[in-house]
Amino acid sequence: MCDRLWATPDAARRGKSKGDGILRLFSNQRGEDMRVKSLFVAFPLFAALLVVLFASPAYGDWTFAIVGDTRGNDAGTDSGVSPYLNTIAQQIAAMNPTMVLVNGDLCSGDLAGSTYADFTAQFNTWKTAMTPVSSLGIPIYPVRGNHENEFMDALPTNTALKQAYYDAFGAYLPMNGPNNGSGDDQRGFSYSFTVNNVTVVAVDQYFYFNPGSGYHSIDQNWVTGQLQASTSPFKIVMAHEPVFMATGQDVGEHFFGTDAAGMQSRSNFWNALGANGAPLYVAGHVHNLSVSSAQDGSGNTGYQLTSGNGGAPFDNASIDADPGVDVHYAQGTAYGFALATVSTNTMTINYHLYDTASDTWSVASYSTIIVLPEPSSFAMVALGLVILGAPILGRRVRRRRAVRAAS
Repeated sequence: MCDRLWATPDAARRGKSKGDGILRLFSNQRGEDMRVKSLFVAFPLFAALLVVLFASPAYGDWTFAIVGDTRGNDAGTDSGVSPYLNTIAQQIAAMNPTMVLVNGDLCSGDLAGSTYADFTAQFNTWKTAMTPVSSLGIPIYPVRGNHENEFMDALPTNTALKQAYYDAFGAYLPMNGPNNGSGDDQRGFSYSFTVNNVTVVAVDQYFYFNPGSGYHSIDQNWVTGQLQASTSPFKIVMAHEPVFMATGQDVGEHFFGTDAAGMQSRSNFWNALGANGAPLYVAGHVHNLSVSSAQDGSGNTGYQLTSGNGGAPFDNASIDADPGVDVHYAQGTAYGFALATVSTNTMTINYHLYDTASDTWSVASYSTIIVLPEPSSFAMVALGLVILGAPILGRRVRRRRAVRAAS
């Protein structure tokens, strides 16, 4: 039956395959013919399967923006939203990205208000400032910062502020976050989604508060599960607070804490990103822009992009990194946003900076480039041997069975 797949009608009637003339150049023995035929079939199968397994779908270059810490002044005497947010939004809109990620501290929260109505007014002001983006139909994906939880982030959640955030944003976000029962339903706060070849896992950091340490924690099992479930070539985790300090140690913000338990939680988090192919962690909280990297327990390098220059008053941007952290870029004098350009195998992140004195925009000379690893040559060779060997072995087995049946 396999010979007939190769044969023209005339050749089939003569009992010869279409390829017999070519195959006889290699051998006059029927057993050798069958092995060579198997190779002719296996090579295109091998090539086709490699394309399926190792080639990423081609989406064409596309972009997304990252911005954070767009809140108002430290005194809480303004609208709760930075006066520079609309300028930033206009420039983002001019880039026409596919989506915008907002890493928290949209508004001042209970620094500039005390009631549900106050918080709703702030969020409405924020939406108005972002109209240049939203009017183009560009989706915006935020997470809460401490100013959407309780501006003194060493305090429990302000429930009115949490509800106002949910009503303004959370109800319109993906509802696939962890639901661990009453009081721990994170749907609309933590979530994940995929656009083209990028999966984003957005993590709310304010559900678990430890009054003893004053720190919060996250649902690590859910984060790990979302990363493991994703088949996207690029994976990003976004939350508000950085897990490493790169600049401005005078503000000393370490999300997990600096005691032994906190350091272990940080290692668990960073190791989960590295083990599951998520080389980029997007955060804010520190009011400047920095890009740093650190290795996980297996030697994988991950990048932390602290995009906290969205309009809030600047923090110290002098480099003062935690041990084991390399700082690649830092600045704290220009507001702005990051713009990631994604191709099939590369993500390039550029930094758009706004000079308030001259009312001009520029792009930083530094850019972050994340390149997907090439498929293992060993794995490809091993796969090839399996594919090439399987048809040959199958024919041998069938021939042996036929001989036994004939005898």
